Amino acid sequence: MKSFTHLFTIKAIIVFVILLTFQTSCNNWIDIEPENDLIQQDFWKTQDDVLAVLASTYDATRGNNYYSFINGEIRADFITLSSGETGLNAIAGNKVTPSSGNVNWGQYYHVINLANTVMHYAPIVQESDQTITNEVLDGIKSEMLFLRSLTYFYLVRTWKEVPLVLQATISDTVNFYIPKSPEHVIIKQLVKDLIEASSIATTEFSDQGRANKYAIEALLADVLLWSENYDECITICDNIIQSGKFALEDNNNWFRNYYPGNSQNESIFEIQYEDNLEAQASPWSNIINEFNISIDRMAYDRTDIRLCEGKGPAWKYMGLDETGSNSKRRRSGDYDANYIYYRYSEILLMKAECLAENGNFADANKLVAEVAERAGIVHIEKNTIASFRTALLAERGREFAAEGKRWFDVLRFAKRNNFEEQPMLMTLLLNKAEDAQDIAIMKARVLDTMSFYLPIAESEIKLNRNLVQNPFYDK
Repeated sequence: MKSFTHLFTIKAIIVFVILLTFQTSCNNWIDIEPENDLIQQDFWKTQDDVLAVLASTYDATRGNNYYSFINGEIRADFITLSSGETGLNAIAGNKVTPSSGNVNWGQYYHVINLANTVMHYAPIVQESDQTITNEVLDGIKSEMLFLRSLTYFYLVRTWKEVPLVLQATISDTVNFYIPKSPEHVIIKQLVKDLIEASSIATTEFSDQGRANKYAIEALLADVLLWSENYDECITICDNIIQSGKFALEDNNNWFRNYYPGNSQNESIFEIQYEDNLEAQASPWSNIINEFNISIDRMAYDRTDIRLCEGKGPAWKYMGLDETGSNSKRRRSGDYDANYIYYRYSEILLMKAECLAENGNFADANKLVAEVAERAGIVHIEKNTIASFRTALLAERGREFAAEGKRWFDVLRFAKRNNFEEQPMLMTLLLNKAEDAQDIAIMKARVLDTMSFYLPIAESEIKLNRNLVQNPFYDK
């Protein structure tokens, strides 16, 4: 994780391997804590021990980025997969089943349990290590609440209802048969946790790739937007905007967001990669090249700088600058484009969406125009909610192409006001059908809004007697 990688010491690697070994050997996704006393008695002694597992939690989050991209992108309309990718095309074509290989949530829960474990042991370690001040302890807790909340936000947007696990699995008395919680219960917990995390978080980190107060607030704003709490979302966005710490990279420097990354102006939170340092190749080299992904260019004006002078929007992960020259293509050692979770342009567009939903089109249009003009295009003002939603969704698509956001964006727009815009999502999915028979089957599927969420993997249903399948897949 670039400079944060130095936290990932040999001790952290050992702990991560131990935890991962027990995860793969146990018979339940939640049961990933060693059954012996190795971790408790011999490991949790110093601040370094706590920071080692904290670093492991970030590393496990990095391991989720491939799945987060798949779940957040390929069912939408900006990406086309090669026909040979049968497993991913099942998801892309809304034909996934509980036995499909890409619907398992185990890796997400691995992150959750690591975060819960750090929050359990850190106060205990503080009793014997006075270098863990209350301020340090608060910072650790804020980061773990952020990573746990981020992980649950992906889970709830992908599966809608999932088990809500808030305690570390560190004893034989843990209940391994936790039922699903409703979406609104999980969202309420995330808001509560993120408000607490923001109140105790640091505003600065010398290391890139660690969640500070502004990263936490960006996630909180996203959760509030998802749950249609527009006033609260605007307040949080304003906290970030008025901090004076962020700005859009200008028209000449916008590619800094992708190479070298960690823009000093625009970046809020991104998971780090360092191909040279630890062979941490970014998932983009695999996703874009091996899966032969193409990204829709028709949504862009020819003057849009995000087209990278004709190479297309995927070039931001493939190139070293915006010119699109083959001599500036990333080579071995440079396959480390970060996974950008939040940057300043998203804060502006989230606030714009909320303002428009509240009827303030004048200020909403100004914010969209700011992002569009940075890209070298003109935003035409929209003054009805229907036209503004269409324009904003299109601008978000261009700004965040292949950043793992598009499916979640169209789902958020469609589900608003009890799936008021369900026909929009149905049209998007039907357009991906390959023939008349496919269209007929798809029409029947997309009438049920639960088809927009993934099924729970068969293996999870077998292991947890209290899990109930997404009803659409249980027919």
